[in-house]
Formats: sequence, C-alpha cells, structure tokens
Amino acid sequence: MNVEGTEREKNKRYYVVNFLICVCIALILGAGVAYIVILRSNLMEQTIGNVLNVTRQQQQSFDTFISADRERLHSYATYFSHTDSKDTAGVREKLKVFSEIDAYYSVINLETGEYCNNKSEQVFLMQGDELEVYRSLTGADIRDPYPGLYSGSTAFGYYERFEFADGVQGLFQKAYESEEVSEEFSLSFYNGQGRGYIVSREGEILMRSNGEKDKYSYNNLFDMVVSADDTEGGGEEFIEMLRNRKTGTAVFENIQGEQICTYVPVENVEGWYLISVVPVSAVMEEADEIIKNSQFTIIFLGVVMMFFTGCLFLNWRSHKEISKKDQEIEYNKQQFDIFSTYLSNNTDDVYIMLNSRERRVEYVSSNVVRVLGVSVEDVLKDIRIFGRAKYCSGKHVEFTDLEAMEPGDSFEPVMSERIHAKTGQHRWFWETVYSVLIQGEKKIVVYLSDRTRERETQNTLTQALDLARVANKAKSTFLSSVSHDIRTPMNAIMGLVTLLSQEADNPERVLEYTQRINAASQHLLGLINDVLDMNKIEGGNATLNISEVNMAEVIEELNVIIRPQSKAKDQNFRIFASSFTHERLLGDKLRINQVLINILSNAVKYTQEGGCIELNVCELPGVTEGYSRVEFVIRDNGQGMSPDYLEVIFQPFTREEGSATREIQGTGLGMAITKSLVDLMGGSIEVESELGVGTTFTLDLDLRNCEDDEDDLAFWERHGVRRMLVADDDEYVCQNIVKAMKHTGVDIRYTTSGKKVVEMMRTARERGEPYDVMILDWKMPGFDGMETARLIRKNYPVKIPILFFTSFDWSEIEEEALEVGVNNFLTKPFFMHSFKEAVERLMDSGKDKLERTDSQAESVFAGKHILVVDDIEVNRLILVKILESLGAAVCDIAKDGQEAVDMFNSSSAGEYDVIFMDVQMPVLDGYGATRAIRVSGHPSAKSVPIIAMTANAFMDDIRDALESGMDAHVSKPVVVDQLKSTFQEVLERKRQYGGS
Repeated sequence: MNVEGTEREKNKRYYVVNFLICVCIALILGAGVAYIVILRSNLMEQTIGNVLNVTRQQQQSFDTFISADRERLHSYATYFSHTDSKDTAGVREKLKVFSEIDAYYSVINLETGEYCNNKSEQVFLMQGDELEVYRSLTGADIRDPYPGLYSGSTAFGYYERFEFADGVQGLFQKAYESEEVSEEFSLSFYNGQGRGYIVSREGEILMRSNGEKDKYSYNNLFDMVVSADDTEGGGEEFIEMLRNRKTGTAVFENIQGEQICTYVPVENVEGWYLISVVPVSAVMEEADEIIKNSQFTIIFLGVVMMFFTGCLFLNWRSHKEISKKDQEIEYNKQQFDIFSTYLSNNTDDVYIMLNSRERRVEYVSSNVVRVLGVSVEDVLKDIRIFGRAKYCSGKHVEFTDLEAMEPGDSFEPVMSERIHAKTGQHRWFWETVYSVLIQGEKKIVVYLSDRTRERETQNTLTQALDLARVANKAKSTFLSSVSHDIRTPMNAIMGLVTLLSQEADNPERVLEYTQRINAASQHLLGLINDVLDMNKIEGGNATLNISEVNMAEVIEELNVIIRPQSKAKDQNFRIFASSFTHERLLGDKLRINQVLINILSNAVKYTQEGGCIELNVCELPGVTEGYSRVEFVIRDNGQGMSPDYLEVIFQPFTREEGSATREIQGTGLGMAITKSLVDLMGGSIEVESELGVGTTFTLDLDLRNCEDDEDDLAFWERHGVRRMLVADDDEYVCQNIVKAMKHTGVDIRYTTSGKKVVEMMRTARERGEPYDVMILDWKMPGFDGMETARLIRKNYPVKIPILFFTSFDWSEIEEEALEVGVNNFLTKPFFMHSFKEAVERLMDSGKDKLERTDSQAESVFAGKHILVVDDIEVNRLILVKILESLGAAVCDIAKDGQEAVDMFNSSSAGEYDVIFMDVQMPVLDGYGATRAIRVSGHPSAKSVPIIAMTANAFMDDIRDALESGMDAHVSKPVVVDQLKSTFQEVLERKRQYGGS
C-alpha cells in the first residue's frame, strides 16, 4: 500500500508540474499577444497625432501665405488708384514692377473692360459674361480656384476693388497657378503616399497636392469618405465635423483601402479646410516592422523559456531510468532545433549563446551563414571568426565585461557595422547582450538584430540631401555666373547707345559704336542660346533632326566660321581629311556643327596669338553594317588644362580658374552642352590636355551611309574627264586624292613641283593624251601656283580648267588668280563632293561660280514685293529697313496672322514674292496663318514662299514651322547673310521642283 501511495504521489506531482508548465506558456503567449495589440494601438494613435501636427503646420504656413498676400494686395490697389482710368499706358508701366514675379498681377477697368497684366505687353478687352464675372466681385476677397482667362490653367488668387483717380471703378487681382499654391501644403512624408487637399465646406476639392492624380482621384472629398463600406456612419460624422469648422481626425475605408484623415480649418478663408489623407498601410509600415520584430523576440523568449522549463523538468525527472531520460532530452533538443530553424529561416537576426567563463560559443543560429557569411562550425570553434566590428554608438563590450555580468543583467543595445565574409557587403546590427542562468550555470545570450535596410535607407536620404545641396550650390553659381556674363554685354550696349546718341553727327563714331553694339549683342545672344540649350537638354526635351549630312559642306562651313577667328589672332588653322569613301551620311548636321564649333571656338579662345590649331577628320570602319565611324581630332598648342579641371570639364557651370582664363567670358556650359549632344547622338568624346602644352579632343560619331545618286564612272564620262593632273608640294595630299578617285576610272598623275607641271603637260600633249582638268596648289616652295598657272596659260592657248587648291582664305588673291587664268577655287581638304560640284560647274557652263554667286546674292531681294508679318513694331521696322537696303521694291506690313491672311487673299496672283511670318502673335499665330494661306484657294497659295522669323530657335520649332507649311526658318535676331542665303535656297528649291 505504501508503495502504491508513493507512486500515486509521484504521478500527482508529475501532472501538477505539467499543468503549471502549460499555464506558464499560456500566460507568456497571452501576455505577448496583449503586448502586441497594445503596442499596435499606441503606435497607431501616436502616428495619427503626428499626421495631425503636420497638417496643423501646413495650415499655419498656408494661413501665413494668404494673410501676407492679402495685406500686400491692398497696398497694390492703392498704388493703382492714383492712376487715371484712361491712362492705359500708365497702368501697363506700373505693372512692369511685377514683370519678374511668377504670379499674375492684373488690373481691370470695370467700365471699359480693358484688362492688363504683368505677363503681357498687350491690352485685352473683355466683354459679355467674361466682364460681368469681374463686375460682380465686390470689396476685397479670395476667389475660389477658377479657369485662368488667358493662361489656360486653373488659377487661385485675391482681388480688391478700387477707384481710379477719375472715379471709375477698377479691380486689382493677384493670381497664382494652382500648382504653385499647392506646394504650400503638399505632403512629402510616408514615401510620397500622403495627400493634401484644400476643400470647401461642401467637400468640393479646390486644390490638391502636386502630383496627386490617379485613377482613384475624387472631385469631392465626401465621395472619398462616404462609401459602401461605411456601415458605422463614421463618414457622416466626419462630414458634420467638417461643416462645423472643427479640428480632428477620422479613419475610414474606401476603394483604396483604410485611410487616416486629419482636418484643420483655414483661419483666413471662411469655409475652407486643409485636409491630409494618408493610407493606414503607409502609416503602419514602420510600426508593422517593429511589431514583427517584437513577435519574433517573444517567440524566441518563449522558446528559451520552454527550453529552460524542459531542462528543469528533465532535472526533476532525473530519478527516472537513464534511457528514458536520454530520450526526453533528445526530444526537447529536437523541439528547440525546430523553433530555432524557423527563426533562422524567417529573420536576419542572429542569436549566439556563450559560456563566458570558458569564452566558448555553445550555440549560434544557422542563419549566420546567410547573414554574415561564416559557417556555424567555424563560429563554434572560435568566435573571433566574426572579426572586429566597427561600433557606431554605445559601449563596446569585452569578455571581461561579460564575466562581470550577473544573471538578469543586460547591456544597452549598441549599433555595430560588420562586413559579410563572402560578399564584402557592409551590414549594420543592433547588438544586445543578456545574462541568464541555465541549470545553475550562467550563460550569455548575444542578439544581433539586422538593421542594414534601415541604415541603407538613411544613407540614401543623406546622399539625396547632399545632392540637393550640391544642386543648390550649382544653381547659385550658375545664377551668379549668368547674371555677371549677361550684365557685361548689356552694360556695354547701354553705354554705347548713350554715346551713340551724343555723337550722332560723327559718322566715324557712329560706325564704330554700331560695330561694338553688334559684337556685344552677338555675345549676349550666344549666352542666351547656351542657357536655353542646357535647359532643354537637362529637361530631356532635346531631339535630333536626322537628314543628309555632306561632310564636305560640314568642313567648309567650319572653315568659314573658324578661320576668321583664328586669323584675327594670327593663328595657323589647318584642316586635314583622309580615307573618306562615304562623304554623304545621315545625322543631325546642326548638332554636329554645334559640337565642333564649340570645341574649335574654345581652341581659338584659349590658344595664344601665333599658335596652331588642327582639325583632322577621317572615316573609320563602322561597327555596324551600313554605318561609318567619323573621327574628328582637334589639337591645339594653347594654354592647356589642369588635371583637376579635366575631371569636371563636362559638368555644367565649371570653368578653368587661372589668370590666363579669367578675362575670357563664358557661362561654363559649352562643354556640358557638347558632351550632352554627343551622348544624344550616340557618340563618344575624349580629352587630353597638359598645362602649357596644349589640348586634344577626339570625337567619334557612328553615322548611317547614304546611297550614291550616280555611278562614279558615269559621272566622269558624262563630263569628259578622263585624265587629271594634281600638283601639291605635300605628297600625302596627292596620294589622298589618288586614293579618293580610285573607283572613278580617271587616270590621275601628280607631282610635288610647280616646275615639273609644265613639263608633264608638254609630254602628255606629245603623246596625244592631254589632261582634261588640273588641281594646282596655291602655295608651293620655289615655283608657286600663281606662277605655274601663268606659264600654263602662256604656253598652252587651249584652256585646261585649273582649280586652285588651298587651305587658306583665297579672297586676297582672287583677283590676281582670275587674271592669270585660274577658273575656280577648291578648298582643302579634298572631298569628292566638292570636286564634283566644281567639275560640273566648269564643264557644263564654263562660268565661274564666284561671279554668279556674288551677283545672285546682291540681287536676291532686288525688286521684290514682300509681306512682313510681326506684332512687334520694332521688329517690323528693323526687318523692313534691312529688306529695303537689300533692294526690295515694296514691303507691306501685317500686325497679326489674321491680317496677313486677309491681305494675301485680297492680293493678285504672284503679287507677293515672299512672306516673312512671325510665329507668336495675337488673334492668329504664324502657324495658323500659314495653314490658312495654303488652303485659301488663292492662285499663289501653294507657291508663295513663306519663311518663319521667330526667336524660337530649337529643332522642334523648325520642325513645327515646316509642318505648318512654311518653306524655311530664320531665327531672330536677323542676320543679313543668313536672311539672303535662306531666301536664295528657297528660290532654288522652288525652281527645281516647279514652284510647289
């Protein structure tokens, strides 16, 4: 009986212990769940409070914004009340005070309907309902957002009625684009998911955060709040609070999910509310991360407690037989392994258990391989395998500190930086150390909570802030640079105009001042074009206009532009070209010229007087079939650049700083524009430079080949060229010509001596195989080209066409060359296209192009009847005077597009020889006027040349002009040579295609 009683007592104790263990586990789990629920509720309440505080701050900022504006509005109304209502010019003059301000300032004469604003020189006349809207406004107040009368977008603003000096009622109004006002209350937290609204008492959304427009956007806030899911009436309670001008918060659910709404009345506008709406998912994103970590921590602690409880239970059952005890220990170990494996696979948090006395690792979670790149076995062998961490905050714990800990002690969490052993990735952890007692022995638990993602986010934000600061500094530098550079030519122009008015009776001074004003104006125009180009490129709006590019024309135009600049500094400018088998390519000729002119102009500016500048152009095999790679190498022996500047040469607003460059004007945008355009064209650009030695730019462009219009053999046979003689003292030049003419079937002989030319001609005639054309270098040592040509004409009466081949400006020898019998000039380097044109002119007509071109240029406007269309009087005056100076017979004037259409329709067939059309005009713009003319049915509607003349000079503007029906585009300000050449090209196209 005693034995049975003892056994029953043991069983009773066994069940009691198990029951207590279950109760403890249940209490722990219950406490964990309650803690998580309370934590979530507190975080939600705290976050809603934060959103409400932000909304209040936005409301105070918006109220301050409105209050300050309304105070200033009254002062401005008083300012205009001293003006007579009929003094429209005086009103416009006063409005100029606001011309540099982004807001729209308007003055309305409520009696006549005259409307003036600070953004336009024009006076608009309002009538009917439009005028009645403004007459209905009384006193001074704020207008609800309304469609702008002339801006075309939603506006917001204030007004105040006043009396002009003569008693007539007027109204002064200040308006903003609604998007600008929206910036005063736009939310920028919770990763941009927060939205802000200005609403009326009836819930109408008057303004919304910038960028807040998606498929779920509402026009009335009540539609967002009251939905099918609003079963508890929370939405109706919120609407009632709003109508009673209360401040508070609400949580509702709509099609976009559960939303937090905070609302604050706008103090300075009756019936307006500032409302912030944030998705609960965005607000609770960070809280959910905290809760998740807490859940895993609770689970871990539960597992640890279960482990400890199991150990106690096993100790209590130590009297059991050894085999049973071993089985129970193994079972609990497996349980622990299961839970630890679950934690390791689902978190990036690492757990380590240490025996501080033996300084030995007893346990480490298996995810240490993934998180830190070291194996569990290596850590168990030696904890130093982790390496030494870099501690960013808190105290670094040593082993001596661990040994001094008592059970229940812990250290404050510290932030550490560790490096992944395999990937080298930097990772950040919160390290927490606990001391616990297990089976009577002290153990140390180290908890490494991964915070890498949070740290990287913080670093990203820091970098973004640094970039914003750099951008702001660059903007300030840019404004300072541009302000200085623009004021310099402007001051020169204003000063010279003053001197011009004082010495108008001195023709020499007038001519000198006019030339200087023109130079300053051209410099100012270049600065403005650079700024506009950079703005368009950075805005991603730069485009390419792909058309045929003739490399001969590109080089010739560069020569015409750069050679006068280099000649003015007595520099030696040389151009070399070689290996061209495809001279006609497809690309953006304007952009290619812009890049090359930028580089060459800089080479001229930064190379000393008497220096040397070279442009080498060659064709390389293309990487893609059907393409050629054109390489431009530009060298100079100028000042060179420092290594530091070479690192930033292609960044905007950067310039080499030094005594030699300080006096050279510029915005620091040229090279940035050049690099951006090269990237846009898919090319590459490299630069090498050394101070005091010089600079080399290498530009590579891949351009598509054009198909040849005519077989080379057929061309030369048709023009009777079978044999040709080339004379140049540079044998490389001669060999390059022979190589370029390889497939033409022409027999080419060359010599490097002027004296030998006459002998070769005599020998050829004796064989009965005279030369059909000759290319003769102008400058050769000993016997130069001029003397050689004179001997040829003296000894051979039958004229062989002679082309002077020169890389220099031949205008100084043109008259003498024509007298000795030279037929035409060919500019180095040699291009097949240029040579073909010269041969075609000489063989077909026998006339000198120089004489014909000059006469055509002189007479292109002679006797023409021209229609000038422009809404600006000074522009009309300048253009008419220029055209009259060029020989125009009659210049009619139209002040807008509609007037131009009426004048054209009332003209007789062929009365107008050309129409110069401005683009931006009132009533009807230039594009609309051109389309109306082209479809008018007038006999000359399709054939009359129409040329756009506008300050809009981008490629998109040129394309728009051509698509509207115009024949060409000339940018303002007017350049006489460009005006003449453009009209000449239009006339030639009209003749070539039959006038259509």
